[in-house]
Amino acid sequence: MTWEELYLEYSEKIYRYILLMVGNEETAEDLTHDTFVRVDKAIKTYKGNASYYTWLVSIARNVTYDYWRRKRKIRFLPLGKKEAAVSRDFPEELLLKEEEIQELYFEIKNLKWNYKEVIVLRKIQGLSIEETAMALGWSISKVKSTLQRALVALKEQVEVQQRKGGLHDGQKNVK
Repeated sequence: MTWEELYLEYSEKIYRYILLMVGNEETAEDLTHDTFVRVDKAIKTYKGNASYYTWLVSIARNVTYDYWRRKRKIRFLPLGKKEAAVSRDFPEELLLKEEEIQELYFEIKNLKWNYKEVIVLRKIQGLSIEETAMALGWSISKVKSTLQRALVALKEQVEVQQRKGGLHDGQKNVK
C-alpha cells in the first residue's frame, strides 16, 4: 500500500484517535500531519506484522507522546467543539444521549494515561485485543487486565458523578 492510499484510508481514524488524546482540533490536525510524515519515512520498513491501522496507531501514539513530553504534561480532554455540537432539530432523547456521551468522555479524562489509551483503542476506536496489544507494545494479558481495571475505574467515577447529580439519573451504562 502506498503512502497516499494509507492517508486516504486511515487519516480520519488517526485524526479522531489523536483528537481523543489531546482534545484540541488544531493540535490533532498538526499531530495527524506529523504522524503521516513519520509514516512516509517509515513505510519502507513496514514488515506486515500488524495491520496497517495498528501500525499507524502505534506511530500516532508515539507522536502524541512526543507532543505531551514537549508540553511537559499528560492529560486527556473530551471531544472538540465540532464533535460536541448538537443540532437543535434533534429530538430530546438524542440530545440527552449526546450529553451523556460528552459527560462520559469528560470522565475518561480523569483516568490514568494507560487506562485512557486502552479505552480509546478498544472501546472507541474498536481495535481487537491483539491489535491493541501491538499498538501499545503490551502483552494480550496486559491489555485485558488494564482494560478491566480501566472500566472499573471509569464506572466508579460515573457512579460518583451520578450521586452528585451530574449524570442523568443513572441512565449511563458502562460495560
